[in-house]
Amino acid sequence: MPYILPSQRMAFFFSPKSGGTSLRAFLFHVENGIAFRPFLVQGKPMDANALVANYRFNRTDHAGLSQYRRFALLRDPVKRFLSGYANRVLHYRELSIEAAGQALLQEGLPPDPDLATFVENYVAYLRCSQPMARHFLKQQKFIGTDPGYFEHIFKLEELEILTSFVNTTCGTKAQMPWLQKGTPKFDFFALEEDLQFQILDICRHDIAFDIFPEYWAPYADWILPDVTPAQSEIARVGA
Repeated sequence: MPYILPSQRMAFFFSPKSGGTSLRAFLFHVENGIAFRPFLVQGKPMDANALVANYRFNRTDHAGLSQYRRFALLRDPVKRFLSGYANRVLHYRELSIEAAGQALLQEGLPPDPDLATFVENYVAYLRCSQPMARHFLKQQKFIGTDPGYFEHIFKLEELEILTSFVNTTCGTKAQMPWLQKGTPKFDFFALEEDLQFQILDICRHDIAFDIFPEYWAPYADWILPDVTPAQSEIARVGA
């Protein structure tokens, strides 16, 4: 579900690895007048992600939001993909022996893959981990396919616009924190050319490229091959 502000009649949709952790904390500040900080529930640490789970768009109660102002947050799909690998594979080690050993064995895949190995076996690795598969779904799975559903769609790269808009609208002075820091950063343009092509082919079906053509501009010089059956499976799994 989106993060809903009932008093303000506003709803915010977002995808994993698209600034959702920071957005949750910011909207908590807007709603409560105090900055969010991690807390414990019966000894279990809870971060901003515990505030709301962003379910798939088709699981949302859209009738209940018919009178709400609806907004979405999108990210450059290539940067989102690389961030997802850094966060879920390197940081949380969701493809480690401990987390996915049996599934990796069945697929004949090495654990803790480097980026090239992960990309080469992308579909098979996603079969090994439900959390991984969810995080790598295309953004349309979380915001839908109709941009007209929203009053405005913000870009992660322009969070200050979202922050200013919400604070002005709600009469608040909430701060947008930058959370989920500390994971490795990958420069797409520093990668091997074959790896660049593979990543672009995985990401090119993301709706963010349609809504914001400027997202595709840095990659416009890449001429991608026609979609093969194997690539069609990639699109299906990650669509």
